[in-house]
Amino acid sequence: MNLIARMKEIDARLSEIRKMTNDESDVEKLTNYEKECDSLQEERKSIQAKLSIMDKTNIKPIMVEKNSQDKEMLEKRGIDLKEKRTIIVSSEEILLPSHTDTNLAPVPFAEVSTLVDKVKVVNLNGGETYTKSFVKNHGEAGLTGEKEAYSETEPEFGYCTVTKVKVTAYTEITEELEKLPAINYQAEVLKNINVSLRKKISQQILRGAGDSNTFTGIFSDKAVALADSKPLEITEITDSTLDDIIFAYGGDEEVEGGAVLILNKNDLRAFAKLKTKEGRKVHLIDYKAQTIDGIPYVINSNCKAISDPSTNAGDYCIAYGALDNYEVPIFSPVEVAKSNDYKFRDGIVCYKSSVFTGGNVVGYNGFLRIKKGQAAS
Repeated sequence: MNLIARMKEIDARLSEIRKMTNDESDVEKLTNYEKECDSLQEERKSIQAKLSIMDKTNIKPIMVEKNSQDKEMLEKRGIDLKEKRTIIVSSEEILLPSHTDTNLAPVPFAEVSTLVDKVKVVNLNGGETYTKSFVKNHGEAGLTGEKEAYSETEPEFGYCTVTKVKVTAYTEITEELEKLPAINYQAEVLKNINVSLRKKISQQILRGAGDSNTFTGIFSDKAVALADSKPLEITEITDSTLDDIIFAYGGDEEVEGGAVLILNKNDLRAFAKLKTKEGRKVHLIDYKAQTIDGIPYVINSNCKAISDPSTNAGDYCIAYGALDNYEVPIFSPVEVAKSNDYKFRDGIVCYKSSVFTGGNVVGYNGFLRIKKGQAAS
């Protein structure tokens, strides 16, 4: 069942019933409408619970369309994989929000940070490089006397370049999976490849060095758009840390909205442990909505934790900014090829896949980077 589509049907029906009850006076009909509403509300709660579980596992259901053409395409792809033919997968199935057939058991815990889904993805199939211009600042008008020259207010521009990076994945599965129906088989193969590629891209968005064949990550000193941004240094998580981060980000005229904290799970725990002298928690953390006092956060294990004693002073640990300020262009679809020669004796089927992509910060001072400071001696 398409859960999202069913949710829409339920909402539409509930809205329709509300309109009908406004003009209805028949007690029996009103009673029937009430029973139907109760039933629909219960079904809605059940669907929301299922979607919540899928969100926590970072796996969303693939909608195997009833359309026979789509079904034939999926079956053909599964058969091609079994027969060792190289297949091409569109970027929407791998690098945009992930999909997995509902007949296959999901991974119990999230394996990939949701950061991959929240940055801006740009499809540039067939491209080589991608150049993005950005505005650093605008000029300020002046006061001009009679016959004097007008004040110059030229805006200042900058630009960054995203180069093509080859991301590869190698996956091994058991030959027993080949006995699955073609649709389920291709879904299982793509799921393994999906997780592998997304893990690497998630790491590169933060830690890409900006060298040859790497992303330029948010924490890279080669991120041109962040060259004028001064990192904030914090030695430990305290009751003022969140405010320090929020007020250090953005311009001088307002407190910026729409920014997101990217941090390690251990630092989130450090925020959660903070208490007042009276024993009350300092911050209200909504783990379902993923907010700290209403500020959205994204957990990413590629962030080092300020609260971890092994983290060295000077290490980048937290980033804060609007995620649209980081772009990931996709230069090619994902290519998948199969071999069962390498581990023939063990009955292992091997797959290799590759995609050309890249990433860079494209918004001027778009992120505030937080370093671990040197503790006072």
